[in-house]
Amino acid sequence: MEPFRHQIYEALGRERGAFLEYVAREAAADALPAELRGSVALSGSQSVRPAYLLPAVIERMVDGARSAAPLTTYLDEIRVLVKQHYGDDYDGVPVCTCEAALWLCLEAFATPPSAGRGAGYRSAYLALHEAYSEHFVSYGRPFPPKYKDLFGERLTTSGEMGIVGHRLPDLDVVIVPMAGARYEQHGIKQFIVPLLTGVDAAATIAAVGRRAATFAERLSAVVSLGYDTPGYGYGSKADGVHADLMTGLGRVAADHDVPYIVDNARAVPFLGVHPRGIGADLMLFSMDKVAGAPTSGLIVGRAEYVLQLQRALGWHSDRVGSGASTYGKGAYSPFDPGRESLVGQAAALRWVSEHPQVIRGVVDELYELLQDAVQPLRARYPDGIRIAKSYNGFGVELNYVDTWRDGRIGIPIFNNEDKGVGSNLVIAGLAALGWQPPSAEDGNLFITTGRGLVDAHGRLFAERARRALRALVRVLEILDDTTQAITARLAGGHARAHTTDESHSGEHR
Repeated sequence: MEPFRHQIYEALGRERGAFLEYVAREAAADALPAELRGSVALSGSQSVRPAYLLPAVIERMVDGARSAAPLTTYLDEIRVLVKQHYGDDYDGVPVCTCEAALWLCLEAFATPPSAGRGAGYRSAYLALHEAYSEHFVSYGRPFPPKYKDLFGERLTTSGEMGIVGHRLPDLDVVIVPMAGARYEQHGIKQFIVPLLTGVDAAATIAAVGRRAATFAERLSAVVSLGYDTPGYGYGSKADGVHADLMTGLGRVAADHDVPYIVDNARAVPFLGVHPRGIGADLMLFSMDKVAGAPTSGLIVGRAEYVLQLQRALGWHSDRVGSGASTYGKGAYSPFDPGRESLVGQAAALRWVSEHPQVIRGVVDELYELLQDAVQPLRARYPDGIRIAKSYNGFGVELNYVDTWRDGRIGIPIFNNEDKGVGSNLVIAGLAALGWQPPSAEDGNLFITTGRGLVDAHGRLFAERARRALRALVRVLEILDDTTQAITARLAGGHARAHTTDESHSGEHR
């Protein structure tokens, strides 16, 4: 009898040490040399391992730190670069982090007003149940109530309420599942994982439209991710660039005269998704990830909205009416990025603006290398491995969620909680070989250049990248071998019929 899924993951958790020993022994040829261990990353998409700062950015930051130029100099430079690429109807607002950008936009445009006589009202924004949605659904009280605790533990850090402490006053969030998605329980630290390769864009848009109509009197915003690959549910693109699901969400927001806010944290501005192409009013970037800036965030949006954000930060016109920008105090001045981050962000944006062909070339090269590297996995699962590339995300995607289909037990899927407690065996396996891992949650691995994979001019170290991808695939192969061996052993021991004593013994026959 085939074992249950949770029994397989429990066994994997118990055999973590043996798995890592197996990886170190069987994949030794793919390990990094001792002098490079820990210095080469397959991701610049995580706050804990932000992207490599190019020398041009570092040099500009050093000069800026010594400069007497007012900070409005760098604000204006960023605004001009944004307008050059998105048009004069768009503007930019730099902030300290992308999370601050999300907070600022939702508080400014989704929460009800606090001023005025009489009792206040509650407002509600719509959000999809998608990857990483714990970030942007955490600012409201969830509806329907079945979601009230689903995201409670995700990414919880120190503090009385963790991520739940984001919740803004009198704000609800209406969570809509994605049509065609599979919401399954996976991981050693088990949680519900959204598996999104089968998302039906048209049916999801229709569901969002129905919810929007139900909450029309209180609807204040529509929010989604801005990632544009199949593993995140955004693979369908009628024009080849802009995801059909995003353009549909933009239409729903426009029909109700509310902003469409796109959390495009792990992306690089000026490439890929254009706000106008999807009807986005505000698009948010984490500039310290693949965009190559120091820790900071950037809001790009239509002037109707950006003007209010500039005022909230105290960045608007001079009080004496000279027409010059000012750098004063506003309600959200705690979100100020500071001199070095402003200088570095301006430098990174300028580099991206002047070298789009370098970014596209790196993505194209990584994609071809990944095509070669995944052949052993495709031999095992011809219909279970998907790869894609994204200029928007400055990287390539390897998705294996469809190795779990029709009762088939595939390559184990880990979640954010696994990452937090160290039970993500993909991450642990790569670390055993000396590589810093990519984003590896939910059966979706998004690989960017990170540290140690590009030279001083932003170009790829191809041989090192080839070796890194080979190591990643080898870890997945060994993980699959281990899982299938566990499954066979549990099946032989009639795993689904454990006695109470056995199931609590910590051992399997």
